[in-house]
This record gives sequence, structure tokens and C-alpha cells, in this order.
Amino acid sequence: MIKDFETKLGNVKIDTEKIITFEYGIPGFESHKKFAIIELESTYPIMWLVSLEDKNVAFPVTFPKLIRNDYEVVLPEDIVAYLQLEDPEDAVILSILTIPQNKDDITINLAAPIIISKKNNKGLQFLIENNNYKIRHYLVEEMERNSELLSVQKDGD
Repeated sequence: MIKDFETKLGNVKIDTEKIITFEYGIPGFESHKKFAIIELESTYPIMWLVSLEDKNVAFPVTFPKLIRNDYEVVLPEDIVAYLQLEDPEDAVILSILTIPQNKDDITINLAAPIIISKKNNKGLQFLIENNNYKIRHYLVEEMERNSELLSVQKDGD
């Protein structure tokens, strides 16, 4: 069923079967449980994780592998069980961006990705125990690093 929701991006129509439930909320927004992903052609591959309970809450998100193709998440068994992930393809992995006025200062949070189960639309934010990932990576630097990494991989083929 399609319903209208008032969000930070305006009034949007959401298929209720695509509503994502964060039973524990998102850190700092624990009271917000219902979200949806909004894709705008004008900002893609940046999408918006919008609260359906508070029209003032929306997070810019993107696929971390687009920024850093060597990005890897190993989920603990309790999270795999909670999200009912039987296969890596069952999960959507997103990272939250911080977008200040100066576009060169955009950061991506690689340390705490958003994990969403395609099977049951449950989501959570998970803190990775990996010293290679930080809460703030500058997007420009990561894209340059990724470009260099892809170049090395291509030359090695």
C-alpha cells in the first residue's frame, strides 16, 4: 500500500512494504524507528534515509563500495541472525555522509555502516571493529585513494 509521508524532502509517497524498521533506532536518534530510503535523481548516488516519524530527520547516505571499493564489513553472528541474513546479497550496506557548506569537507562514516535486510526490512547501525575505518573519512581523499587503488589493480591484470 502506498502512503503519503511528510519528510525533510517534502511530501513523498512510500510503499509501506518498503518501510525500514530500526528497532533500536539510530545512535542519537533512538526514538526514531521507521525510515525509508528516498532516491532523488538530482543527488544520486547520494540517497536519503528519512524518518517517517519526524519530518526534520534525514540522513544523506551512499554505498560505501562506490567510494572505497576495498570496503569490507564482517558482521557478527548475532547481527546476521537478527537481520535474518542467509546470504551477503540479503544485505544493503550504506554509509552516512556529512555534507557541510564546503563540498571539499564532505565526510563519509565508514566505521558505522547502516545494514538493512532486504528480507525483512530491519535495519541497524553497526560499529565495525576495524582500525582502518573511521567515523570521518574525507570523501575527496577516499575517492582519490580509490582511483589510485583501481589503477594499481588494472595495471596488475
